[in-house]
Amino acid sequence: MSIEILTAALRFAAVGCSVVPVMADGSKRPGIGQWKEYQTKLPTVEELQSWFKDAKGVGIITGKISGNLEMLEVEGRAVADGIHTEIKDMASEIGLEELWQRLNEGYCEMTPSGGLHWFYRIDGEVPGNTKLARRPGPNDGVDVLAETRGEGGFVVAAPSGGTCHPSGGSWSLISGSIETIPTLTVDERESLHSLFRYFDQLPKASVVASEVTERHREVGATLPGDDFNERSTWDELLLPLGWTKVFAKGQTTAWCRPGKSGGISATTNYEGSGLLFVFSTSTIFEAERGYSKFAAYTLIEHGGDFHKAASALAAKGFGSGLSSSLQPIDISSLMEAPAPEPGVVALPEPAPDTSWLPRLLEFDEDETEPGPTVLYRTDGQCLLYAGKINAIFGESESGKTWVALEAVRQQLVQGARVFYIDFEDSQRGIRGRLKALGVRREHFERFRYANPDGSYNEIAQQALLGAIRDFTPQLVVMDGVNAAMNLLGLDLEKNKDATQFSQVVLRPLRLWGAAVLTIDHVTKSKDNRGNYAIGAQAKRADIDGVAISVDVSMPFGRGSNGKLNLKITKDRPGFVRGISQEASYIGHVDLISQPDNRIEISVVGGQAGFSPHEYLMRKVSEFMEKHGAELSTNQIVQAIEGGTDQIKKALAQLEGQGYRGIRAQGQGRYFTHLKTFVLGGPQPFGGAVE
Repeated sequence: MSIEILTAALRFAAVGCSVVPVMADGSKRPGIGQWKEYQTKLPTVEELQSWFKDAKGVGIITGKISGNLEMLEVEGRAVADGIHTEIKDMASEIGLEELWQRLNEGYCEMTPSGGLHWFYRIDGEVPGNTKLARRPGPNDGVDVLAETRGEGGFVVAAPSGGTCHPSGGSWSLISGSIETIPTLTVDERESLHSLFRYFDQLPKASVVASEVTERHREVGATLPGDDFNERSTWDELLLPLGWTKVFAKGQTTAWCRPGKSGGISATTNYEGSGLLFVFSTSTIFEAERGYSKFAAYTLIEHGGDFHKAASALAAKGFGSGLSSSLQPIDISSLMEAPAPEPGVVALPEPAPDTSWLPRLLEFDEDETEPGPTVLYRTDGQCLLYAGKINAIFGESESGKTWVALEAVRQQLVQGARVFYIDFEDSQRGIRGRLKALGVRREHFERFRYANPDGSYNEIAQQALLGAIRDFTPQLVVMDGVNAAMNLLGLDLEKNKDATQFSQVVLRPLRLWGAAVLTIDHVTKSKDNRGNYAIGAQAKRADIDGVAISVDVSMPFGRGSNGKLNLKITKDRPGFVRGISQEASYIGHVDLISQPDNRIEISVVGGQAGFSPHEYLMRKVSEFMEKHGAELSTNQIVQAIEGGTDQIKKALAQLEGQGYRGIRAQGQGRYFTHLKTFVLGGPQPFGGAVE
């Protein structure tokens, strides 16, 4: 036996393996005390002859030192269950038959407990030891079904036997040889391991966590994510991304990731779980984690933002039966007048403050309806009404939020304040868009942002309205009416719920005179769309300003320009219809993608657009504002491209319109910034500009 063991050791050493003897006490440990040093150096022939003179077993140190050697093991309990035959059939079904054959013809041995070892080398870095398949075992334990020995690992090899194993049995080579150990590519290794991972039955922490923390829902209620899980299929989610189905077995489907021609990268509905389990680390999904269809959709379509995903699904009609906890709230304390000063005679007790109290209608009372003052076109005419609820709506990705953010930008650069209530995006997204539009650091001081994700109770309303009262913005934007209603448990299709949302949430936003702009979605079907957004008719009825629809004329994207068309579907005061073609077409929106990742937006209507001279005036004004200090004519001319004469004309016009100041000293003239010149700045309302 010793001669056979020594011969095997020398043969392993001859093919580049680091070989050490095995303890003869059944522990399956290395038989020398300093074996770890041979993880980085190969033993000499003399050391081998000395060690294996009376050795009972051959041990191999896996990993880089043995030529990137890895051992794949299936335990005896798994072999008894027939896992190796199932893997053979799977390999044949998914085009890995040649790989499986090459693995078995290379080197395969059986362990004393009936398990199987395959040896192979990798043409890349060898990871450490890895568990591929497990299942819950007795006494709260875990049974390993398949695992590897990689970098720094140790494995007992044939023809070891006798006291090297507790049973006294031997390791025996059943196919291939030491000299025919195959080499696999990294992709082949991944494909091979995926066959074994398919049988992993250990519960995933992410799945258990989602089960024990499942959101409470009322009887009969269906959340958008739950509804999506029930009504959608994995084919709808994965096939458009380039995933391919490789085979189906019972309830389980095996998938191959995009860009790969063979192997198993993931499974869906394993053991009836309904989940996606991904093995590969080369996808957008986290490996070794379970995903529901809703979780997968959230990652694919919304970058992992579950709040945004739920809102988007609700807008598409997923979820139903939620009852609302939204109730009218007393906000009178927010509107209370200050207490009278000492010595001032108190006025008589006022009549009850209720809209149901009849009042005298004065014949001579001023009936003038103020015109719009927010979101101006290139002709200076504005489109949104202060103190009223305005709306802009369109399909998903139609650019409606860009139009709203252009209104935000215009207000901020003019020194006004803006409050943004966001149910669709995130701080990061809105900040990035505003920066792309040219909103600077100092402008953000006049911008407030809220991203609600909870109920709108009395505490929440007092906090929101108190902040708006104290901040006194000129514009309040609510991005995502459908998402907001869904968050509050309101049914988009019920007029009662739409009216309740308007009375409790929307109308109080305008108490301090701000123009309120809501952003809403329309249905995908143009035939069934009507003239307003998704949901009940009452949503449109509560718009007392202007409602504007957005349609894409030319798609907009990073590096490419876009164009949108704006039309009126409702204008209660009527002023915007008066400056629109055929009382309907407001104009179009140009979205210009600049080389420096900036975006220029202009709402074109009436006059054609901005002249080169106006652009130069803006450039001069922005330079002076940013510089801050007094500047001479030469300093301005040298810093700005545009021609000396043209720049001097721009300076003269800016001075004439009060945008800059001037100080003469001898022959020199020195300019200071007074206020920002805004392209197409708003004009007094009164029809077309001459």
